[in-house]
Amino acid sequence: MKPLLCLALCLLIPAGACAQGKVYRSVTNETVEKVLEGLEVKYQKEDRKNKDNAITYFTFQRGDQQFGMYNYGNDLWIEATFEKKMKLEDVNRWNSEAKFSRLVLIEQKDKTIVSLESQLDALGGVTDAMIRQYINRFDEEAKKFAKLAK
Repeated sequence: MKPLLCLALCLLIPAGACAQGKVYRSVTNETVEKVLEGLEVKYQKEDRKNKDNAITYFTFQRGDQQFGMYNYGNDLWIEATFEKKMKLEDVNRWNSEAKFSRLVLIEQKDKTIVSLESQLDALGGVTDAMIRQYINRFDEEAKKFAKLAK
């Protein structure tokens, strides 16, 4: 009975399921660096401390757009900011239509900017391929928004 059960389980697991690579429950800076280098992205890295933990902030450029990505360990947060005056209803429209990002309106004393953002929760498990796709997908969203923001 046991050999039959093992055979049944092997047939149910897709062949590519194990080919994704190591699954991480938290993301190290070395993992982020390896993914960015694999994408042939030149980056700057800065350690920032807040009251609870250390955060690493990566800055890099893809095409004409500058990106910032925070590594909190348990999640990644990527953003691209645009100096664009927008109405709140336009921000809400983007947020209702976008699948992989959110737009945040930031009003400062002397200017208004919008921050296009996305987060990736690592607690459920992520792979290098998932992090790479997360960055590539955000790059697509940023390009789409940049066209709209012109």
